[in-house]
Amino acid sequence: MKLGLIQVDNFTSEGYSERLDRLYDMADEAFSEGADLVFFPESYQYVTSSDIFSVPMKLRVMTEEWKNRCAGLAKKRGAYLVPWDYEVSGEGRVYNTSYILDRSGVEIGRFRKVHIPYDEMKKGISRGVDFPVFDLDFGRVGIMICFDNYFPESARILGNRGADLILFPLYGDTLKPGWEIKLRARAVDNTVHIASSQIDRDYSTAFTGVVAPDGSILKKITKAPSVEIVEIDLEKRVLTHTSGSEEITEDIKAYLERCRNPEAYGGISEPVKKTPWVDIFCGKKPE
Repeated sequence: MKLGLIQVDNFTSEGYSERLDRLYDMADEAFSEGADLVFFPESYQYVTSSDIFSVPMKLRVMTEEWKNRCAGLAKKRGAYLVPWDYEVSGEGRVYNTSYILDRSGVEIGRFRKVHIPYDEMKKGISRGVDFPVFDLDFGRVGIMICFDNYFPESARILGNRGADLILFPLYGDTLKPGWEIKLRARAVDNTVHIASSQIDRDYSTAFTGVVAPDGSILKKITKAPSVEIVEIDLEKRVLTHTSGSEEITEDIKAYLERCRNPEAYGGISEPVKKTPWVDIFCGKKPE
């Protein structure tokens, strides 16, 4: 399959509408170059419109209008489009969300960010509670958003559910070199492709790109704005020699699935003692 990557230029004073136009145009360019799927990064359209949370009903109208516009593009191009946006539920809860529009522009599912950092908690963002995997015509796709990748369980669940490709929209990161180490480790641990799309221009930390199931970097974008097409073979197996003998070769994904021992993993969901917020932050405390 051909994946369309977009690296936006976040160093602009453009407002909400202008930023949506840029996302739309970059996706359209990627589709014109043959992309089967394009996905958008986290938060880009709201960078200069952060007060939008104060009026949930207005936010709901705005997100629906953008979804309809994206659906029209997916249908026109006959390709998958995965916008990132906020979602206002029927109960008025606000979620950090990515959703998949199929080749006819119909939503086939969505993912709500599961792990919410302190600043989003303060804004009233609600947590998602699941990591769904979606069947597309070229393979199975899962999603995790930004802070989700700080928790290895995110990619593990998606891998266990058969994801061939994990889409990873994010704002950016400051954990250097930890961000890249984690991303490549998630790909290796789960023998899965992971594609990231971020909005920061500090490419030495987080980046927009693709990591292969063996941990190698297939693409890393280092300039903005950029549109890149990456061809990915989702059926390619990773072959290893864990016995130490070159004569014995195994498909490492299938091998690890066969050797897993879930009965021993109960501790992963055991509650841990939570440190008070006041004792977590060092130096200046967030508001």
